[in-house]
Amino acid sequence: MADATPARRSPRLPMWAALAAVTLAGAELASAAFFHAFAGRFPFREPHRFTLSPERIAGLRGHFDPELGWRQAYPTEFGERPRPRSHGPVGLAVFGDSFVHGDEVGDGETWAEVAARAGRDVLNFGTGGYGPDQALLLYRRLAPRLPAPVVGLGFTGENVNRVVNRYRPFYFRETGLPYPKPRFALRGGQLELVRQPLRSGDELARLADPRTIEELGRGDAHYGTSFPSFGFPFLRLALHPAVWRHALAGTPRGELSGARQNHWRGEGREVFLAVLDAFVADARAHGRVPLLLLLPGADDVRLVRAGRGAPGRRAVLDHCAARGYPCFDGVAALAGVEAGGADLFAPGGHPSVEGNRRLGEALLAFLAGQPALARELTLPPPAR
Repeated sequence: MADATPARRSPRLPMWAALAAVTLAGAELASAAFFHAFAGRFPFREPHRFTLSPERIAGLRGHFDPELGWRQAYPTEFGERPRPRSHGPVGLAVFGDSFVHGDEVGDGETWAEVAARAGRDVLNFGTGGYGPDQALLLYRRLAPRLPAPVVGLGFTGENVNRVVNRYRPFYFRETGLPYPKPRFALRGGQLELVRQPLRSGDELARLADPRTIEELGRGDAHYGTSFPSFGFPFLRLALHPAVWRHALAGTPRGELSGARQNHWRGEGREVFLAVLDAFVADARAHGRVPLLLLLPGADDVRLVRAGRGAPGRRAVLDHCAARGYPCFDGVAALAGVEAGGADLFAPGGHPSVEGNRRLGEALLAFLAGQPALARELTLPPPAR
């Protein structure tokens, strides 16, 4: 029997494979050239852009707090901001960010000090850069020792962006506080604490490692974990819809979210309002009267004066009204006054000396009109 003739390979298969390889290589080279040339117009996940130098890390140790992220603790009895003088027994302790602290004015010029002139000292635990989540955790730490019968949580509408943040540079790239922070997540309708991963000052060195940045990015609404990283293969960037969607929306490289987004439309709203609920519940559990303070940013006041809504204001006021929480509307307080030639806001955006004076006076009037608060603070009823 004759030997079988071996099957001959079609010359077309290697040719098509070679053509496909050449086409793919060409597409990859073209994509690499394109994205290198126009990289600044596209958002990518780039953890190395958020790492810190050893020199900067060394400067963080003094204010690092493993549970809170950071803290500006003054050499006072409870770590509160110094008061030039005592006005009487402690009546109120307030927690929050730089708008509570009173950045850009002196110790005796804050709205808290203006309110204290009614005869009850106000302990000011405002901390620059804090979110309401951190303020809640600080209150929980200090609650057993505080002598105040009334405790307040102050915030601005912008703070909603902070409760979905785990590493401050993701939200505010040029921050002077490049610390990781804790946040809360809602799971099954309950707040669950997500701790920041650095447990000691020595572990701050991990902020030089892109892997730590990636870890912090998980669960942070300001870090684009759904975005591809910049690098080979570049063809995947050209095929990624989110890259083009944000490029067309004008989101520049390195700014996947940040202050450009309004998280009142998303997860941030639910977490923010749940944090307010938790603060009120904790205060009442400790036998204290809770107070919420919606504080004014310059843009908030400008919007309200123009007949428009300040971000988050309606959501907060409606939430408080529905649950019977006392909530001071500082935005309306400043929007409704004329400064008489004095600017109500300092250059950095915080209330000025005049703005703090007006805010403190409006707060006193509000407190006097709230029976439970007036009773605890022994304030006279408002004049009729």
